[in-house]
Amino acid sequence: MNIDKIKQQLMEASEGLQMLSETDATFEFYYHEKPEEPFDEETVVEWDGKPGGTKVQVLSVDDFLHRMKNPHPNADQVQKQNADKFKKLEAKLKELLQDVKAYKISDTAMPVYLIGRTEDGDYAGLKTLVVET
Repeated sequence: MNIDKIKQQLMEASEGLQMLSETDATFEFYYHEKPEEPFDEETVVEWDGKPGGTKVQVLSVDDFLHRMKNPHPNADQVQKQNADKFKKLEAKLKELLQDVKAYKISDTAMPVYLIGRTEDGDYAGLKTLVVET
C-alpha cells in the first residue's frame, strides 16, 4: 500500500480523537524513510530532534491506548464514545503497519510516536503529545 493511502486511512481513523492528559493533543501523521542504521528507540529520539541518550519508554500500542479504550466508569460521555474509536484506531495501526509500538520520549511534554514498518521498510504512523507533571 502506498504511503498516501496509509496516511489517509490513519488520519480518518484518528479524526476527532485526542490523547487525554494535562493537554488534549490531536494526532498527526508521521512518515520517515527506512533508516540506514537498524531501527530502535534511539532512532525515534534522533527523528524527534532530541539529544542522544534521551530516555524512551517503548510500549505496545494496546498498553499505550489502554486508558483511552477503557475509560473510567465516571468518565464523561465523549470519552466513553471515543473508546470505540480508539479501538478502531489501534486495529487500523496494526492492519497497516508491522511491529507497531508506542515510543514515549521522556520529558514533561512527551512526544509519542505510534509507528511501525510499512511494506516497503519505511516507518509511518501517528504522532501525538502527552503532558505529565
